[in-house]
Amino acid sequence: MKIRKALLLVLLLPLVGCSSNPDEGSSSSSSSTSGSTLPDGGIIDPDKIDGLASVDSIQDVPILHAWNWKINDVKTRLENIKNAGYGAIQLSPLQPKVDKTNWSTESTSSQWWKLYQPLAFKVATTGENFLGTKSDLTELCAAAKEYDIKIIMDIVCNHLAGNASGYNSQVSEYTQYPLHNYGMHSDDNNGESVVKGHINLPDLDTSDTQVQQDALAMLKEYVDCGVSGFRFDAAKHIETPDDGSYASNFWTVVLGGTTSYATSKGLDEPYYYGEVLNTPGAGRSFGSYTKMMSICDNKQGTSIVSAVKDNNLGSIKSTFDTNESPEHLVLWAESHDTYANTSGYDLTTSYPIEVINKAYVIQTSRKDANSLYFSRPTNMGVTITSINDNGGYKFKDIKAINVFHRLFVDKSESINNNNGCFVNVRGSGDYVGAAIVNISGSSTQNVSVAGLKDGTYFDLVSQNDFVVSGGTVNATFTNGACILIPKAMSEGIHLDDDTGYDSNIVIKGAPNNLSYLVWNWTNEHDGKWLAFDTDKDAIGVNLTANSKYIIVEFPPGTTASSANWDSKIRQTYDLQFSGTQIIHEFNSISWK
Repeated sequence: MKIRKALLLVLLLPLVGCSSNPDEGSSSSSSSTSGSTLPDGGIIDPDKIDGLASVDSIQDVPILHAWNWKINDVKTRLENIKNAGYGAIQLSPLQPKVDKTNWSTESTSSQWWKLYQPLAFKVATTGENFLGTKSDLTELCAAAKEYDIKIIMDIVCNHLAGNASGYNSQVSEYTQYPLHNYGMHSDDNNGESVVKGHINLPDLDTSDTQVQQDALAMLKEYVDCGVSGFRFDAAKHIETPDDGSYASNFWTVVLGGTTSYATSKGLDEPYYYGEVLNTPGAGRSFGSYTKMMSICDNKQGTSIVSAVKDNNLGSIKSTFDTNESPEHLVLWAESHDTYANTSGYDLTTSYPIEVINKAYVIQTSRKDANSLYFSRPTNMGVTITSINDNGGYKFKDIKAINVFHRLFVDKSESINNNNGCFVNVRGSGDYVGAAIVNISGSSTQNVSVAGLKDGTYFDLVSQNDFVVSGGTVNATFTNGACILIPKAMSEGIHLDDDTGYDSNIVIKGAPNNLSYLVWNWTNEHDGKWLAFDTDKDAIGVNLTANSKYIIVEFPPGTTASSANWDSKIRQTYDLQFSGTQIIHEFNSISWK
């Protein structure tokens, strides 16, 4: 049975060929005068609209953190991700990982951190990392390019697998590098301790030439796969050229060499950002990093999430804790560290997704700063070989703010708080919109939106029209947000009301003589499972509570009546649950 794919987002298709009309201070310009206009002659800028132009910089587009998603799982979701407004996807580390053969039965809660204990500076091949292989990554990058999505790899260069005593024995399969012997890094009061002390892992001497050259070789390998950006884990713990007596040229060699390599191949300069949490350490500066890369501003994110959780509008900060220019910042509402760790961070694990999403909308409304959406797993106790994201990355408020961010990427911002709401007015004149987040007000609220001319505006979240009169809008909030753009800009925009849930299982070790795949599970609620993608054929099965069912999935182009039972199935595909929004893991898998 062929299942029709939902059209999630179509962005301003009639506007191709428009010229730009950036507000004062923008660096964008165009000599063309053709294109659709806003009231009073304003021109819509297609270069800033998803689907009409390529991504100039990853810094300008929201990033989806596909945490622990396998490479092939990401590939099957590319259209969903594109339609949700993301321009980049951050993958978990794909270096050979510690305990690489023990992935099949361990849960997410006990396994995820092992991805940050690599065995070597190389891209994993078969059997070295359960997320996939170098060839899988190459295929993903090629497929993502068709959707104008950039791939960011999470890189571990500060340490390899092991503990305070030294390397894990599995590292011996690869290269063992000289280590720092400074001792334990215990706090941020000593800058040298920050970059030379260990964090209960073998801390590499990153001033060593071989360490630098092998790290560079790995990044070149990623560039050859099609990777466009890199997130550096524990970047704070790697010294910069500004660190005086303990400085090194690690970043100069690795980043400079990677950039030169990419541009020599006719590619864009790669995007870099580093994990520099809380503070760079005594005597050190965030600026030593931002002259080379973007960094995360985690403390600002913590304050936003706390303000939303506590319904404390007055504590929402519009400033950035790093005091760095937002064009060098990556913001978030939560990260894998705040969600998955058990201590040592401002943990968000127990916070409702609604709190996180409101905070993300606030963060993503900001000018120049990038934002990252962490895809929460449904259950940390499930086997890590299952992808079980809660679908929050494509909720309609998240889609809406992603689109808003890209429409107003270079426009001015004006932030105010009133009547229990956070308000960020972006742009000026006719090219102006507003992101409004209801923190502590009622579901319908009169909100001041100074800077918006009187007239009709389109809410990207609810898809309803609202009237601004006298600088005020009587807003009704959907998922706690109301994101307004001029009505004239809304033609062609459709954000589907998608509260569906994606679930997927990847079966490892399929026998070569596999004839067909059977999924067995017990479902505790009535509902219906259907194949999600139009180019995949499957049997839709109506489920009855407390019963066991089987789905047989066929190759493309077949139906239940015409299926060739000898055809080989080697990959599972997305299913969409359209019943009760409670998802239960598959209980058992059988090969027939």
